[in-house]
Amino acid sequence: MTENKKLLLTIIPSLHGGGAEKFTADISHGLSQKFDHHLITYNKKENYSYKGQLTHLYTPESENILKKIIRQFQIQKAIRSFKRKLNPQASVSHMLMANLHNILSKGNDYTICVLHGEWSVTSGNKTLDFFVGKIYKKADLIVSVSHHIKKMFDKKYGFNLPHFVIHNAIDVAAVKLAAQEKAPFNLPEKYIVYVAGFRPVKNHLLLLKQLENYLKNNDVHLVLVGDGELRPEIETTIESLYLKNKVHLLGNITNPHPVVKRALLSLLVSSSESFSLVLVEAMALGVPVIATDCGGPREILMENKMNEASLPLKTSYGTLIETPEKWSENSLIAEISEIVSNEALRSEFSKNGIERASHFDISKAVELYVELIETHQLSNGE
Repeated sequence: MTENKKLLLTIIPSLHGGGAEKFTADISHGLSQKFDHHLITYNKKENYSYKGQLTHLYTPESENILKKIIRQFQIQKAIRSFKRKLNPQASVSHMLMANLHNILSKGNDYTICVLHGEWSVTSGNKTLDFFVGKIYKKADLIVSVSHHIKKMFDKKYGFNLPHFVIHNAIDVAAVKLAAQEKAPFNLPEKYIVYVAGFRPVKNHLLLLKQLENYLKNNDVHLVLVGDGELRPEIETTIESLYLKNKVHLLGNITNPHPVVKRALLSLLVSSSESFSLVLVEAMALGVPVIATDCGGPREILMENKMNEASLPLKTSYGTLIETPEKWSENSLIAEISEIVSNEALRSEFSKNGIERASHFDISKAVELYVELIETHQLSNGE
């Protein structure tokens, strides 16, 4: 163990993929300055840039249900063995299965479970959730990435556990630097961008139908960054609406920031978001944003998240709108048109958005996690 540093263990299925993985990788740089930082992963081998001593558990994946269950027991056994060997003072886990493994492998370590979204709170099965709740109750401390997720967890389980909110964060400087690279595609001069996986909760199909007439009647294009299970249906919808020349599917790209930076506007039209790093990234790049009031975005665009909001609502940092299920025929178009056609409004949103994004810089999250770990674990453990 590094001299004079407490040993911190981070457990996460993978350091590559979505927002939770990116945040965990980003925060590892700061945590490694303060702690002797070790990380465990057990799914994908690809990694975002991280810092610390990484151990990847090689447990074969399978589509067979029985083998999947056996694999989870193997992972748990390996993590328990790892903890016994290293004796970490604290173990921080991210996402549901990693949280359960962290708790069930508990030794003398202080277990901290981070809830990144609804999928960290519930398995989606009432019977399984009974056991999930029993396990979560044995954690030492819970962290939620938004007040929205904290409220959901507390309502479902009602535990008397220390439970804090530390918002997810981005490396603002790294995002701005990455945005300076050349875009990997020839892009239209004027476009709106939406960065999201092609999944039902992201509402691409409803978005296309809402924007059909606007795109046909204006010199503005729609750029979709992402991929997923709904791609064939999205492509079919684009063709049926005769929008092939106005909607551009870029797929998953390693660095979407140059594409976002050049956009007139960035959209987020999810039905549910625990937080939304994509929203903060767009704001950090000075791109005006419109987001649905679906959980996390409210905490980004409204300084007082508890205020009642009559939607659509223009805050200093962007526009908050109803989720697609509640859209009227032209509700989104009206908000888009106003921003796209008003350069002064775009400039104001750009300036204020950059300032607001700085509140969600990774350095602030590092400070909060270090303080939390030292205050709760080290004061109890020494």
